[in-house]
Amino acid sequence: MEKFDIVIIGAGLGGLSAAGYLAKAGKKVLVLEHHTVPGGYAHEFRRGKYRFEVALHALDGAAPGGWSYPILKDLEVFDQVHFHRIDPFYTVQFSKQKIVAYADLMMYESEMVKHFPHERDGIHKIIADMVETYWQVRRFDAEGQLGIRPPLEKMPALYPNMMSAMNISLDEYMSKFLQDSELKTAFTTLWGYYGLPPEKLNAAIFIFPWVSYHLMGAYYPEGGSMAMSRALEATLKKYGGEVRYKQTVNKIEIKDGRAVAVVTEKGLRVEADVIISNANSPDTLLKFVGREHLPADYVRGIEEAKPSISNFVLYLGLDRDLQAEGFTDHEMFVVDGYDSNASYQAALDGDFARTGLSITNYSIADRGSAPEGGTVLNIFSLADWNSDNQWGTGGNLENYSDNPQYNELKKAATEILLDRTEKLIPGLRKSIKYIEVGTPITNWRYSRNIGGAIYGTDQTVDNSYGARLNAKTPIKNLFLTGAWTFGGGMSAALLSGRDTSRMVIGYMDGTPVILMTAPNMDENETPLPTPPTVAPVKQAVTSTSTSSTSVPTVTFKAAGSGRQVTLNSIGRRSVLLFHTADTSEDAERINKAVRAVDEYQACTSITIANVVDLHSVPKLFRSFAEKSMRDSFDKASKSIPQGQDPQDYVIILPDWDGKTTKGFGLGDTSKIVGLAVLDEQGGVVGTYQGNEPERHALELLSKV
Repeated sequence: MEKFDIVIIGAGLGGLSAAGYLAKAGKKVLVLEHHTVPGGYAHEFRRGKYRFEVALHALDGAAPGGWSYPILKDLEVFDQVHFHRIDPFYTVQFSKQKIVAYADLMMYESEMVKHFPHERDGIHKIIADMVETYWQVRRFDAEGQLGIRPPLEKMPALYPNMMSAMNISLDEYMSKFLQDSELKTAFTTLWGYYGLPPEKLNAAIFIFPWVSYHLMGAYYPEGGSMAMSRALEATLKKYGGEVRYKQTVNKIEIKDGRAVAVVTEKGLRVEADVIISNANSPDTLLKFVGREHLPADYVRGIEEAKPSISNFVLYLGLDRDLQAEGFTDHEMFVVDGYDSNASYQAALDGDFARTGLSITNYSIADRGSAPEGGTVLNIFSLADWNSDNQWGTGGNLENYSDNPQYNELKKAATEILLDRTEKLIPGLRKSIKYIEVGTPITNWRYSRNIGGAIYGTDQTVDNSYGARLNAKTPIKNLFLTGAWTFGGGMSAALLSGRDTSRMVIGYMDGTPVILMTAPNMDENETPLPTPPTVAPVKQAVTSTSTSSTSVPTVTFKAAGSGRQVTLNSIGRRSVLLFHTADTSEDAERINKAVRAVDEYQACTSITIANVVDLHSVPKLFRSFAEKSMRDSFDKASKSIPQGQDPQDYVIILPDWDGKTTKGFGLGDTSKIVGLAVLDEQGGVVGTYQGNEPERHALELLSKV
């Protein structure tokens, strides 16, 4: 048996980044990796004198102000690896035009205006808005360093562009500025980097790295992404950390609600104070930990999350120098039409004659990848795990490479992609010295990612940033990092490792942690709104004198207890207190005033429930609001007399869309609390919103 401060499962960029920061903080760190090399998707393989990049096309912002820069600097990668700036960044070849995407933002803007002069004003406005959105994120980061975190309800006013982009699709965002469908397609060429077409992709997922690419540069490391991985590994070892390869973790031992050890397929057992998993979250939580150790709702959320799309890649070693022949694009996107949805659907269907292609000449940015007079060329298409009955395997992956149907499908797709590329590079087939093919199953084999996913789970509007699986798990000393929690992309993986390391250090040292990155803001470290003292507000009193009015038929899941509460069938006299976080103290005061009356002290005589209007809380921050309400439940439960069930006295009902509050005819509850009294049959005895809520609550109760 061995013991470490921290064991990290997986040596992908997220795991290596977390490991490096933790080792530099003086922690004893061990990384266990399934593969024989570090990096996850950030690695290489070789054939003869050719070195093939597995996944990286270009890294965004490896310069001051960019996403990647602080991590690469902190973990001493810049001391070990040279990064080449790529400009032009890429080109996109449509059937009737070729557009050059310069990394220089002004040149890019000019290029788009040249091709779409009728949209000049919209192009100017959308680029300005994207840049402002990026700066708001950076401002959010900078203020986080000062310990400033505004209440959630104030976020839309303080960071309007950032919050808006996080809550809409890329297509919705584009439509605010641009009308030409062909321009929209050209402008969003890079959606393939994130795995979903604009109608499905979260706008912020696209905008943040896009600006980082165009303002702080697109880069490619000399020696490929493996050079980055090896540099991170070297930094980890420099500070006393360790990596062990060919150690596939298959179990995380849980004892008394804590993760105490990891076990590998080879029988290695290592104990640790903290465990971090860079492996995919379904395997980590449902297999390694086990459903029996996790809340049912949490398990259901993991099971329902959809893995992202995968890819199909040709790795070609050519015996000709394409750059010398005039093929000077680092990366060219080939798109037959202007319908991104059709291209995406073709990828899902395995129709490689219609998918969008990316052709990357790595020898331009990294001359050492091929011998003199040679070229390393990758041809990339998105591809789905489930097409053609899971690539002819029917789900049986044992010895899949010997499966005739799998090999037939792989060969057919290869020929289609070569045919399409040879139209742009005549004589391509004759110059191929080496060829390797990667499929979604290849991705699974080396990464163990469910479905061969390359971006974790789908980066939809409803599954990004705060709405994504949190790096903290219900097992308090088990943390996650990587694409499955933070989002796909290599800069995102590096950021996730840094943020998770900060959570772990805060947990181990008992110190508060404020994360600097908006996309992974930690729900435990976001200060909750401080309810102000509400000054008297003159407002009309509204009440009814009969119980004929019916309560809306709506069922809530009470925060904290999880109890189902249907308003029109509570079964006893009830007081509903309608408020927001800003007026929660006033609601508490009314609750105490009612309970102070002897007749109403017992929960068997009266139910008091808090209906919290949350319509102004952005959807992606709902998890934070849920955490806040759970904390409120736990805090209030401690004041309940021994022998009484807190669930009967502390009832917090989240009104996510505010419709229930409006349904009772109440006004703005962020300024003044509203209340309603119900009879035993679920009828409304009366409602009130004004200056004397305690007196009116008691008067209405006396009428029941």
